[in-house]
Amino acid sequence: MRKSIVDDQFMKKIFGQRVQGARSVTPQHSGEAGISLIGVIFWLLILVLTVAFVVKVMPLYYDYSSLKNIVSHQARQSGPGVSSLQIRHDLNDRLRVAMIDIPQKDIRIERNGTGQTSITVSYDKIVPLIANISLLLHFKAIGH
Repeated sequence: MRKSIVDDQFMKKIFGQRVQGARSVTPQHSGEAGISLIGVIFWLLILVLTVAFVVKVMPLYYDYSSLKNIVSHQARQSGPGVSSLQIRHDLNDRLRVAMIDIPQKDIRIERNGTGQTSITVSYDKIVPLIANISLLLHFKAIGH
């Protein structure tokens, strides 16, 4: 005999009448118990692909963050008397120390009428993901 959560006699004392439809405490099994092996494999595959994606993409964003700091610092340090060639040389030295490889064609150095230096680095990175699937990332760092 199943015990119900609320005993009929208790309900009769409280409400003065018998209450029908009290729920049973005994668990009812429907034959399903947990995740299947295919479900586990599916979620493990999703987890592995996500981790692989993060491992391949995060270093590029770390390099971009470092590049933004280097470019803005170099633009602030470049005074009116410093040539564009010297600015490019100093910037390349800093990028080499940070182990960031940027082609020279992607670096643009400009000066406005007041002598303020503007450095723009715009480049693309292609990240191979799986087989013939790649990810194209476009970065642009501007320093004034």
